[in-house]
Amino acid sequence: MLPEEDLLALADTGRTKDGTPFSDLPQITNPCTGDVSHYGPFGPRGWQDEYCEWSVERDSQGNILRIDFTCENPEYWNTLWAVDPNKVLELYRSTLGKRQIALEDLYLMDPSTGRPAYNPLNRWNSGPVSTASQGGAMHLTSTPNTLQTEIGLASAATVPRPVGNSNPQTLICCAQYGQPARNSDPHIGLSVNQLVAPPNPQRPSNKATLANPPGLYIQMPDFSGYQTPDQTNAAEFWTIVRGTSSLTDPDGRPMPGNYILHATFRVPPNKRYTVSDITINGQKIRWAGQVAQTFLMQITGMGLAQPSRAPVQDCVGVPSTELAPPLQLFHSSVFSALVGTHVANFMGVPMNLASNSTLIAPTVRAGDTNVPMVLTALLPDVSALPTVTFDGGGITVQVQDMKSVDYAVPGNTYPGPVAAIRILVSVQADAAPGPRGVFVTGAGQAKTPTPFPAALHVTSR
Repeated sequence: MLPEEDLLALADTGRTKDGTPFSDLPQITNPCTGDVSHYGPFGPRGWQDEYCEWSVERDSQGNILRIDFTCENPEYWNTLWAVDPNKVLELYRSTLGKRQIALEDLYLMDPSTGRPAYNPLNRWNSGPVSTASQGGAMHLTSTPNTLQTEIGLASAATVPRPVGNSNPQTLICCAQYGQPARNSDPHIGLSVNQLVAPPNPQRPSNKATLANPPGLYIQMPDFSGYQTPDQTNAAEFWTIVRGTSSLTDPDGRPMPGNYILHATFRVPPNKRYTVSDITINGQKIRWAGQVAQTFLMQITGMGLAQPSRAPVQDCVGVPSTELAPPLQLFHSSVFSALVGTHVANFMGVPMNLASNSTLIAPTVRAGDTNVPMVLTALLPDVSALPTVTFDGGGITVQVQDMKSVDYAVPGNTYPGPVAAIRILVSVQADAAPGPRGVFVTGAGQAKTPTPFPAALHVTSR
């Protein structure tokens, strides 16, 4: 176990206080499987993988001037870009306080269409260091830090398991709904599972859902241990930039906790000191992680009473190799742009921007023909082309070819090989609009495949 000073330095910079990067640290062991691997997730800020990421601005002496904390999901920003790139630019400038941000800083060019596509690891949202020319924390970038992961983790944790729900690590090893040895996943899973199957059999069982708006939120820090040089309440330096301190449900009842999406901790310029002159429990603030240790993250679950408990299901076993689960669908040009963009990281591993994509369904219009797309999937046999179909009717697919690519499918910690299947999609003019699930049937596959829901969105012309 590293000393706390090294852990705080790693969290802020990707290096220990003496400059040792993650790549030179000992490998870690998965407590569920015993597998040994390098510390992950990878990426410019990958290690900040507890659904809260930050960037730090310092002066020439190394004193902290400003910390930006964010828990916003990347799906929101990808969607907003598709609606209005200029609104994304406006929010980047106002949230980070940097008027110098330009629209061209936020996108990469799609090589086949010549149109700009949002770059989630653009120069203003990449890494833990913020300067006047680059850096900042606008939204989450660590590959497991997605809205899909948050919702999927909570939903998978609703299944009662034979190991009970008194130990978070035992439960997550059995249910396999997230990454063990983290703070977030085991705790969230245990809390949701106890809501569905209370440890006390006399308590009623529940169905569970996420309170609206779903997501993980930053909570207000505990400022009781803070001390400023001029006795100003340190809480005055905490600013909620996006989100809110409180919400009410549709019936007007206060919801528990805070709903902060982006907050800054910054001493105003008229003060004659910096964040680094403030102490927490007697220790000067040298690292943003010291501030992060004073607040919690929250995902709000809601219990819905049900007459009987859900049945206990066995622990999750080894995934079946008889099916070919679809993973993600892209327009071909977007996939090429993502896979072709290298992502630098402290681990020095080969990584591309596809690992920072999202599970937002691409759209096609009714009447479009031979639309080039790429579907990624786990195929037990890559020697023969699979069959690809969509539910709902009115869509035909021509499978062209496939190859193996490496990336971390959104929500995963580590990159891995998947099959990238190139297809041409044609939609009849009278096809019903709306989301469509996709099926992949591998060569010689006997079992009926399971669809990947809402993989494609059909729109009217």
